[in-house]
Amino acid sequence: MLGTIDYLSIVLCFGYTISPYVSNYFFLKNSKIYKQIYYPAIVSVFLSVWGILPQVSVLWLFYSSFGFFLYFKIHKKDILRNKHWLGLVPFLFSLVSATWFVCGTNDLYLLGYNKTWSFYASIHGCFIGWLFLSGICSLAIKNSKLQILTVFVGLVLSLFLVIAIGIDQSGPFKKIGVIGYMVLFPVIALYILKVLKPKRSISKFFLWIHFFSILFSLCIAVGKEFSLFDVDHNNLQIIMHYLHGGINAFVVIPTCLFAIFSEENVHTHP
Repeated sequence: MLGTIDYLSIVLCFGYTISPYVSNYFFLKNSKIYKQIYYPAIVSVFLSVWGILPQVSVLWLFYSSFGFFLYFKIHKKDILRNKHWLGLVPFLFSLVSATWFVCGTNDLYLLGYNKTWSFYASIHGCFIGWLFLSGICSLAIKNSKLQILTVFVGLVLSLFLVIAIGIDQSGPFKKIGVIGYMVLFPVIALYILKVLKPKRSISKFFLWIHFFSILFSLCIAVGKEFSLFDVDHNNLQIIMHYLHGGINAFVVIPTCLFAIFSEENVHTHP
């Protein structure tokens, strides 16, 4: 079985491979320069995450910064109109994730976090903040009259911070965040299904997979957080790393994005 660092490295590489495509499609109008710079940037990720040239991870941080400023440049005249400011949120999370990635690959111990915890922080920033919120923020911008989507973004952000504060502690913060996500994420999925009403059957299919997989994943998180599983510590860590983490990275987030992508194509190619 893969070690923790190796597995986290694979998850990070997957997240960083697809995230720029999502950003470019939703927010950057398929920018050619963003796509061109992506190739050397993703090479720097693979070189650094596997310890070949850890110092080049800083290129990914520069690339994330470039995406943020490119979005701001594209929307500088209408950033405060039609909720385009929401598009800055995923790019901010890309910067947060990249910062933790640089610290993890170079053993900088930011806030005292070692490589493992730095990678955890980077993964959460990438998958929840960058990828998942890219989809929700995109929907909020395109449906700017629906205030609830903006509320969803704010709640995801708030609970993310609550979990971040308590991630390596045994206090109440992480428990509050986990319970909050247990309610919020399924509600978001059902809202998209029942209120926004996807037109394509494939979109509905992906959203239902997203809904049931996130319920399963969050049940694992709640069980771990409240000691509901009768398993030893090592097996519990295996469940969290490989099952909970794997479902989130490879099923929960991608299916949500696939559903939104599919609906986008309804409007661009009727």
